[in-house]
Amino acid sequence: MNEGNIYFVTGPSRSGTTLCSRVLGNHSQVLGLKELHYFGELYEVDTGRAAVDKDYLIRAAAMLLAREARDSWVDGPTDQELSDARNLIDSMPADQRNGADMYAAVVSHMAAAAGRAWACEQTPRNIFYAEQLLELYPQARLIFMVRDPRAVLASQKNRWQIRRLGARNVPYSEVIRIWFNYHPVTMSSLWTRATAAAIRLEAHPRVRLLRFEDLVAEPEQTIRDLCAWLQIDFQPGMLDVPQWGSSNVAHDSEAPGVSAAMTEQWKQVLSDGEIRISEQRTAAFLSRFDYPQLTNGKMNASAWLQLLIRYPLHLVGAVLTNPRRVWIQLRAIMRRPAKAG
Repeated sequence: MNEGNIYFVTGPSRSGTTLCSRVLGNHSQVLGLKELHYFGELYEVDTGRAAVDKDYLIRAAAMLLAREARDSWVDGPTDQELSDARNLIDSMPADQRNGADMYAAVVSHMAAAAGRAWACEQTPRNIFYAEQLLELYPQARLIFMVRDPRAVLASQKNRWQIRRLGARNVPYSEVIRIWFNYHPVTMSSLWTRATAAAIRLEAHPRVRLLRFEDLVAEPEQTIRDLCAWLQIDFQPGMLDVPQWGSSNVAHDSEAPGVSAAMTEQWKQVLSDGEIRISEQRTAAFLSRFDYPQLTNGKMNASAWLQLLIRYPLHLVGAVLTNPRRVWIQLRAIMRRPAKAG
């Protein structure tokens, strides 16, 4: 694998990034990775290829290996992961020991170990670093998942149930964080900021906006078109993905495949107030992506009062359960707008 052979699958959280990554990861030449949360957390993209202390590089590389092995909430790397990271950094030329080239080297190593030519990374927040990522990695392609913001809201609302639905590896601390993290105002605003960032880069030849609804309604044709854009061959087995990760149905590894069953479930999951606040905050984009608006976005005083009462609890809970993540996310969405490519 040439360093920089990376597909970045991005989008608002719960927009189908995991599904898209799993589909691509079923290709014989693509390794699907977990959410590595590297950019903006372990490495600041604005520093470019500035030299970095070797010990820090080893620790950051080990964290990438740990997150891929066990998930993004791991406390730290094992001794073996630190040893593997040290060997990898030692093998890099001195002038490439920086945060950008180290990331490419680590994901290249992971892909090569699996016999793949490309790595596919699915951290949703990467959309806020998209312009810099495309500059740092000239071979990279970026796919932005667009999903009905009300469906995203419904998935976020029920996401705290993931352990009950079968994701037993998720720690209870993460479940608590997810529960506090949900609020329709915050989630709708994040959807808007992420989607606006993607639209600004839509004309870039290495950026593709992909509707979740198209993927689940016509999976084969949608993935064939995506593969043609990525310049890889379509393989029928790509669509045999496990039914894991949903916030609304039990995780079912026995029934692989892409399903459109949950597309309209938000109408039963969200309250009238939640639908209205979502449509109010995302109105500028609904018609652009062919999402019909059901309300005028106006809310009565009672619905507004409920949202206002819940908002301080949401903010305090989100900060207390993971202050660092809140700060990283805030800095990401407050970055200057990306330029059109």
